[in-house]
Amino acid sequence: MEHPSYYSILTANVRYDPRLKNHADCKVLYSEITALSNKYGYCHATNKYFAKLYDRPVPTISKWINLLKDCGYLKVVMIKDGKQIKERRIYPVSTPINVDVNTYLGKREEGINGNVKSPINVDVKENITSINNTSKNKQLTDGSKSIKDVFNLWEQNWGFPNAIAQQDLTEWCNEFGNDLVHHAMTYALRRNIPSKGADRYLAKKLSGYKRSNVKTVEQAKANEQKHEQQMSREYQSMGGRRRPVHADPVKKDYTPPKGFDR
Repeated sequence: MEHPSYYSILTANVRYDPRLKNHADCKVLYSEITALSNKYGYCHATNKYFAKLYDRPVPTISKWINLLKDCGYLKVVMIKDGKQIKERRIYPVSTPINVDVNTYLGKREEGINGNVKSPINVDVKENITSINNTSKNKQLTDGSKSIKDVFNLWEQNWGFPNAIAQQDLTEWCNEFGNDLVHHAMTYALRRNIPSKGADRYLAKKLSGYKRSNVKTVEQAKANEQKHEQQMSREYQSMGGRRRPVHADPVKKDYTPPKGFDR
């Protein structure tokens, strides 16, 4: 069987989720799905593929996927042509969109035998139902923005984040706070940063915040206003002219050498 050459990701949220404490196989499956999602941002492998890959029955694979879905780590979308299902797309989600991350990470040693109901007794047939992401999400306590707001802003403007972007967003929110990351993304959108360069731009932007000891949105706005004023002064000092693209502009009386085809 052909194996993907892409690296896989297993985030701390998945590793330490108490609901997965006794489900190491689910963690391996999640990691495999991230590897298969690196190219397009989603995985379209079937349960039969995973069953053959891990030498497990198809119903077992379905149980694992259902558990990861119920924990909020997978988003499953069915692509249909009329009533016929053409493809299943599995999107890995590094931060569960329906769980207070700080709560279960802080209690990761409590195990899974508390108040967590096991989802493995649901219908174990092939997953053919699109999931509904309209459930209400809890607001985190680090500001007015939740981590879901951050992910939604990305998805609404740059498409569904791939596994790398998901991990970066999660780590940035943990380090800088949801509000500051959300502001950096809004600033990037005002500058028309495309989806292809969004992750790199945000990494540079947030690194700049760290160097300047910017920790709040207010400090970020003041820093950006100062930068824009400096750029404006430089522009005005040049008489409102942009810097020339060529250091040595071509003279009007320039004569090309013989044989040169204009």
